[in-house]
Amino acid sequence: MCMLCFVAPGLMPDREKLENSALNNPHGFGFAIVVSKERRIIVEKTMNPDTAVNRFLELRAQYPDDYAMWHARLATHGSRIVENCHPFKLGGHDSRTYIAHNGIIDIEIAKNDDRSDTRVFTEDLLPAIGGVTALDNPLIFDMLSTYVDYSKVCILTVHPDAKFQAYILNYSKGKEDKDGVWWSNDSCYL
Repeated sequence: MCMLCFVAPGLMPDREKLENSALNNPHGFGFAIVVSKERRIIVEKTMNPDTAVNRFLELRAQYPDDYAMWHARLATHGSRIVENCHPFKLGGHDSRTYIAHNGIIDIEIAKNDDRSDTRVFTEDLLPAIGGVTALDNPLIFDMLSTYVDYSKVCILTVHPDAKFQAYILNYSKGKEDKDGVWWSNDSCYL
């Protein structure tokens, strides 16, 4: 099912919850941290859970003032390789937007395509409907929320034309912990 964690500015996720997420979703890890004053997003991916947790917390402590997301993968589509770890760069010409996902997206993947459902969504589908700025249209945002059904999708961007730096499809289907950090499901608990 994966774990997607969304961290608002000024918040720090709990180490134990990140570690539990990694234990329960052991097929790869990644994170993204917005650095708005530099108009960039730091992204790292690894197959090593300790490296992922330690680097995320280290970099989050350095850059606490913007949005961040953490992902622990439980593979449903695509190989268990670092290239299929979230987050993914938005396809096309936009390298300022990254996407991570929890759940399964009902999307057609060719037999010889080794990408995950999220990679296909990120590299093919969202760019085809206008990229991150399309999410500023409430009709498209609602349509995509319905399309991904019970899944949750987090998008972080520093695209200058986007209205927001963070978007979450189906936010209400996850929950905030006592510290205000959002978790897509309960796999952060043992």
